[in-house]
Amino acid sequence: MNNDILLKILQLDSLVRFLDWTERVSIHLYRGEKFNFTTPRILEAYEWIINENWEPPVMHYGEDRFQYFHNSELDLWIETENYLKYFPEYREELFKLKF
Repeated sequence: MNNDILLKILQLDSLVRFLDWTERVSIHLYRGEKFNFTTPRILEAYEWIINENWEPPVMHYGEDRFQYFHNSELDLWIETENYLKYFPEYREELFKLKF
């Protein structure tokens, strides 16, 4: 598996929160080549990122300790929990990853 896409899965999870903690840890270990384990949810996210040619937005933590992404079209920093409100075209497919 491509490490860049695995990193994008972690970034996507920061926006949508579909992985459980064991899946997040397994991706970190896989990227470090210490463990070769994946789940159907990780594989689905991997394929989705490739098919959509998805690129993560710039993200950072604010002084309030909330995580924000930069919406370049609006030139605004928005809390990551609102990502799908600004990109509703992804909502249906990404909700499938959650369950």
